Amino acid sequence: MSYYQNVHLRMDGNIILYQRDLSTAAPKSKSHRKPNWYMKLRLGPKKVVNRSTKLTDYDDAYAYAKDQFLKGSQAIKMGHSLEDMSFEQHWDSWYQRNLANGTWKLDRQRWHQNYAKRYFKPYFRRADGSSTSLNEITSALANGYWDWRIAYWSTGPGRLQLEYNPKRRGAKTRSTHNAKAVPSKKTLAMEQSALNQIFQNARELGRLPQEFKLKAPRSQRPHNRRPHFEKQEKWLLVRNLRSYRDCVGPFKHDRANSWHKVQRTQFNHFVIFMLNSGLRVGEAREMRWRDIQFDQSVDGLDQSIAVVSVRKDTKTGKARDVQTQPSGNQTLKEWKAITQFSGPNDLVWFGQSKVGGNQKPLGDLNKSFQAYLKRVPVDGQPKGLLLNKEGETRTLYSLRHTYATTRREQNVSMDDLALNMGCTRVQLELHYCHSTSNTRRSDIVKFRGMKARDVKDARGVDQGAPIDPFVDEAFKRYNAGLMDQATLLKIVTAGT
Repeated sequence: MSYYQNVHLRMDGNIILYQRDLSTAAPKSKSHRKPNWYMKLRLGPKKVVNRSTKLTDYDDAYAYAKDQFLKGSQAIKMGHSLEDMSFEQHWDSWYQRNLANGTWKLDRQRWHQNYAKRYFKPYFRRADGSSTSLNEITSALANGYWDWRIAYWSTGPGRLQLEYNPKRRGAKTRSTHNAKAVPSKKTLAMEQSALNQIFQNARELGRLPQEFKLKAPRSQRPHNRRPHFEKQEKWLLVRNLRSYRDCVGPFKHDRANSWHKVQRTQFNHFVIFMLNSGLRVGEAREMRWRDIQFDQSVDGLDQSIAVVSVRKDTKTGKARDVQTQPSGNQTLKEWKAITQFSGPNDLVWFGQSKVGGNQKPLGDLNKSFQAYLKRVPVDGQPKGLLLNKEGETRTLYSLRHTYATTRREQNVSMDDLALNMGCTRVQLELHYCHSTSNTRRSDIVKFRGMKARDVKDARGVDQGAPIDPFVDEAFKRYNAGLMDQATLLKIVTAGT
């Protein structure tokens, strides 16, 4: 007996309606319902749709098949996909495939989840709340995302969450003040990359009717150099780490448990290490003790340094050796001597794990770091070291920026610094060009009487004559970059 029964050809054979022989399709069934009509639609070369109409009446099935045939033919003419999938359905399948392939690390997985939930899926949604079909997404609709996104926290959907976020019930804070009113250039670039990957994948699978590439607009936020710590601020930062580690002074904590004390000790060494290595936070998280060469000698330096091998599976995807400063070598040695995980394959920096369990990588220390900065006592600054003089909030990444600034002030070349930090010279010049003028101060500011030990001072005192202690201190501060030229001239010319 044939599997196909009651075959009908309509519209020159482009529509075929048939029923299946249920005794052949399901021979073990004791009874059968009235059979459905199936349709086979020939929409073009290699474009065939073959599925059930889910209808048992022939006239109804033919009307349905004809409607689907006309819609499918029109969709092909317009370049639309025959697979009518929504943006949300495609994102979910795209995300799961990347998870299965091990494309992303845990942090990147969270990033995609969070941004899709807050921005991508809500934007590509119809007025009735359903997800927009990929066939409906045009280049104009996709690029309209940027205006919506930039206004999200000021005049868009996010404005109501700034003061109260219902999703944060039970949390320590209910506001969302950490969200930037205007996203940075880097944030928009990351979203651009993600959206382009999503749409490119949809196009490759034949789900997107047209090919387009999004281009994020330039950020409306003014460009400033990245927040770092000035010389005096860096001194305050490091000086207070010991009090934080020992739970004394402004960081007193009488009820700190053993794990809390371990955390504070690790935090102390981590911050000092980052200041003296310039590593990215993600690179430091991946460090294992076997990656470190201690006590490496340097020509012309009576102190030893450490060399850290950065792994390939970090941000840049390239391995490199990082030369630390002597203080970086010393703090790593001190930490290794007291940490409970000092084996070659153990993580240098780690998070809390169950007793006897495997090591967990270091979690997000940024909130702890910012909380520490707020508590560092600074005269006239209620938020301590948290904000720089432009009012920008410092983060853990500010340690990397401080390292770069300090190295430039010590006349390390851009090329050598870029090599050690794993970035390009262009990136360094973009973010750290401010330190170049400081390294060239003696060449930029030249006038007679600047160096009391070499020439007469501004009052005409001979080279060998004794120098006023007050003037001598002024010269020291000027040469250290703590005083400007105008102030120095006022001091040395006083009384002439």
